[in-house]
Amino acid sequence: MGIPSVEHTTQPSIPDLYLLKYSLNQSSSSPISSINSIRISPDGKTFATCSSDTIIRIYDLTTGTLIAELLGHTKGVSDIVYSPINSNIIASCSDDLTIRLWSIKTKKCIKILRKHTYHITTIKFVSKGNILISGSADETITIWDITSGRILTTLAAHSDPVSSLCLTPDNSIIVSASYDGLMRLFDLETSQCLKTLTYNASHGTATASTTDVLNFPISNVEISPNGLYILSSSLDGLVRLWDYMSNKVIKTYQGINGQPVSEHFNCGAKFIIKTETPKIVSGSEKSGILLWDVQTKEIVYQFNNGNDAVLEVDTLDEGRILVSCSRDGIINVFELNKKYIKQDKIATEELNTRDGTPFEKNPSP
Repeated sequence: MGIPSVEHTTQPSIPDLYLLKYSLNQSSSSPISSINSIRISPDGKTFATCSSDTIIRIYDLTTGTLIAELLGHTKGVSDIVYSPINSNIIASCSDDLTIRLWSIKTKKCIKILRKHTYHITTIKFVSKGNILISGSADETITIWDITSGRILTTLAAHSDPVSSLCLTPDNSIIVSASYDGLMRLFDLETSQCLKTLTYNASHGTATASTTDVLNFPISNVEISPNGLYILSSSLDGLVRLWDYMSNKVIKTYQGINGQPVSEHFNCGAKFIIKTETPKIVSGSEKSGILLWDVQTKEIVYQFNNGNDAVLEVDTLDEGRILVSCSRDGIINVFELNKKYIKQDKIATEELNTRDGTPFEKNPSP
C-alpha cells in the first residue's frame, strides 16, 4: 500500500534554524556502529548513546569528549534514559533481557532487573525517578520500583512488540505504541487500559476501535508538553499528531517532496517549543533530520550530510540544543540559531501547563 494522498511539502524554508556545533563518528572505535538511542542528561552536562556493540558511552555535551564507557550488557542495547532527579544515574535495556542501572561516576552497574522474556525495546522513568517503565518484544509493559527492584505490575499490553513508551506530563498516563499498529493509554496507578487508538489506513480516519482494521506498525510515540496531543511515527512513512481525547488525527506530516519519513526503521521524534511557533523534529530513513512547523506542516529545516538512517533525536531546554544519532555511528550536536529563539518567556511557560497549548483549538488536518 502506498502513502496516502496528503499535501506535498516544499523545500526547507529556514535553512539556518539550527547550527551544527560538532559531529562525532562513533563507528571509528566500534566494529558494530549502529547507535540505537541518544539522550541528554537533565543537568545538560552530558549525553549518552547506546549501541549494538553492547556499550553505553557518556560524552561531555559541550566538547564532545568521551568521558565514560559502561560495560556489562552481553547483547545490543536498545534504549537508555537518565534518572530525572540524578544525572549520575542512567538506565539501559538490552536484547540480553536485562535492564541495568548504572552510576556514571563509578562506571559500575548498581542494579540488574529481570522479568521480560524477549528483547527489551524501550524504557522510561517517571518524573520522581523512583519508578521505571519498560516495554518489550514479549508484548508486555512492566512497571518497576527501582529502589527495591520489585515489579509493581506487568501489563499484557499488545499483540506484537512494544516499540515505544511515553508519559503524560503529570505522570498519570502511560502511552504505549506497538508493531500491532495500536497505541494504548494506561492509568499508571490502576494499570487500567483507558483507551486504544488506531489509524484506519483504508478509510483515512482515526478510531478507538480495533475491529477489522489493518494497521502499519507504530515505531515511536511522544506526548506534547501540555499533555493534550500525541505524536506518532508509523512505518507507512508518516508522522501524525493526535488529539487523543477525541480519537482524531489532526495533522499529518511527510518527508521531503512527499517521500516517506521512514518505512523500515524506528526513527524518534520530539516537540520543540523554544521557537516562536512550535516545531516537530524527527529522524528519517533517507533524509537526515527533518523539522516541521506544527500548524502549517511545512518542512522548515533539514540536515542531511549523507548519513544512514537517523534513528533518534533528543533535545535540551525545549529544543535549544538538539542531538541526533544514526545507524552508521554518526552523532551530531546542534544549537538553535539565537535569532529564532522565542522571546516571550511567559508564553513559553504557558505551553508547559495543561491549560496552555502550542496548537490551535481545532487545527485542520
